[in-house]
Amino acid sequence: MAICKFLARELGIAGKNNSEAARVDEVVDAIQDAVDATLKYTSTADKKKLLTDLTTVTYPDVLSKLEKRLKDNGGQWFAGNNLTWADLHLYFFAGTGDYIEPDVLWKYPALANLVYRIEALPNIANWMKARPCNGEPVPDLLIFFKNAYQILADNSSKL
Repeated sequence: MAICKFLARELGIAGKNNSEAARVDEVVDAIQDAVDATLKYTSTADKKKLLTDLTTVTYPDVLSKLEKRLKDNGGQWFAGNNLTWADLHLYFFAGTGDYIEPDVLWKYPALANLVYRIEALPNIANWMKARPCNGEPVPDLLIFFKNAYQILADNSSKL
């Protein structure tokens, strides 16, 4: 994450002042905690329990807190009146389908609106169309090929 923070500062999307930068860090850290919890899939023995906890506790908790934080800041951006890397990190987490299913995201309308606006940015839209796929799924690394909701739906009896 250090390189992301460095690049955000270099590109002017880390917050316009120390207060905004602190808000950005708070949001990024909350999202990254959920991402890190997801990555435990590769090393846990009880994958079904982890996936169930992610989809029923971890993700709803972080999304609820992020929804509140976004609304508290006016509903447009997480910090200040401009796009920051916290907004981009939300898109990575909740807008690509890699972690959060779209029907889950729509339960959080302010977040869904922000994700939609980021997705509409030309460079983001172009990258999402052109980005390479992950290749063939590997069973122990399935979390890199499908999100937790998809794995539970596809493999609930096999986990």
